[in-house]
Amino acid sequence: MKMICMAVMLFITLLSAGAQKNIPASDIKVAMMKATRFMVEKVSNRGGYLWNYSPDFSRCWGELEAKPSMIWIEAGTPAMGNVFLNAYQLTGESYYLKAAQAAADALIWGQHSSGGWPYMLDFSGETSLKQWYSKVQKGYIHCAQEHAHYYGNCTYDDAATYDSGMFLLRMYLLTLDPKYKYPVERCLDFVLESQYPIGGWPQRYPLHYEYVKGDKEDYTSFITINDGVHTNNINFLLACYTLLGETRALEPLQRAMTCVLALQGGKPQAGWAMQHKLDLNYSPGHARDFEPAGYAATATAEMCRNLMRFYRWTGDTKYLARIPDAFEFLESIRYNDAQMKQLGKSVKPGQILCPTFVEVGTNRPLYLHNDPDHYWVDYDYHGLITHYSSTRAIDLQSLKDEY
Repeated sequence: MKMICMAVMLFITLLSAGAQKNIPASDIKVAMMKATRFMVEKVSNRGGYLWNYSPDFSRCWGELEAKPSMIWIEAGTPAMGNVFLNAYQLTGESYYLKAAQAAADALIWGQHSSGGWPYMLDFSGETSLKQWYSKVQKGYIHCAQEHAHYYGNCTYDDAATYDSGMFLLRMYLLTLDPKYKYPVERCLDFVLESQYPIGGWPQRYPLHYEYVKGDKEDYTSFITINDGVHTNNINFLLACYTLLGETRALEPLQRAMTCVLALQGGKPQAGWAMQHKLDLNYSPGHARDFEPAGYAATATAEMCRNLMRFYRWTGDTKYLARIPDAFEFLESIRYNDAQMKQLGKSVKPGQILCPTFVEVGTNRPLYLHNDPDHYWVDYDYHGLITHYSSTRAIDLQSLKDEY
């Protein structure tokens, strides 16, 4: 039933792209409204949404199977709210605005006391949510290890806090209703409070350190680039500064931009990691069991893009100075044609194929394996896990063209 949301998005695209030349606009609008009414009146839980529902609603899922009392923040309720706002701005139909307002109300209800949001909310309360976590832990689903421990705090992972804050900001700018501005200000407080002095952010906040596995410390306090954490927070600060006039966001924004420079490794490993530890060198850190400490091609490409954005914003060439070093690093870890053939991989023109992680100090590819009991990392490219790729395609030529 997740396809219903996608259908509404498709109808919006058809209508806005002028596809009514072949399909009457009135038919598209009727289909949009029918799908939306179904989502609002049959699927919605107090304005919020999960990801998937069985046809008889006997089971429902977010990233994992959920309770009927739950809604999902990550790629869930804020995304639906934005779909409704798109439909409202395109058609002017007040029903879509009311649907978006209901989604916003659900997010406001679930905003953490610190100002951010977790992955999901449970309208039955924290006791019910803790019971859900306990069930997940007993079943222990490997690929969703971020749900293997109840922290009771908020996350920047997968844009849960960012998407919520940006959707509520959009609601405020559209309606000028102060009830939406207050949670945005609380979210800004959260982003400012959780920022480290160097300018980066942890994955989760308020900080907790209790989930230690074997010889690995709890990684959620590490400075996080993975899944857009650093980029999203910069975008949120910029939006608050430019759209709300929040001058208190400017210095933290500048510090976050400088942080990207500080985290870049030295040659010949002039890249970035998905997580950086809070040691003297801000060295690469591990995350989940299948995410070892190492420099990462995707994080490196993302930070190169960011540095070019920072240059456009400021005109300061310091942001461009070491991008060639990062390109050199990416070139040094790329697979050649023979290696790609061994891996059974191919790339599009302009792209290169790189290991997801390379070992600190050697640039050797790190490969990810598991059995029913645990994960391990080694240099053998055979028998890799399938739910998380050991290789990544990087559009290096477009990066060079932009530079």
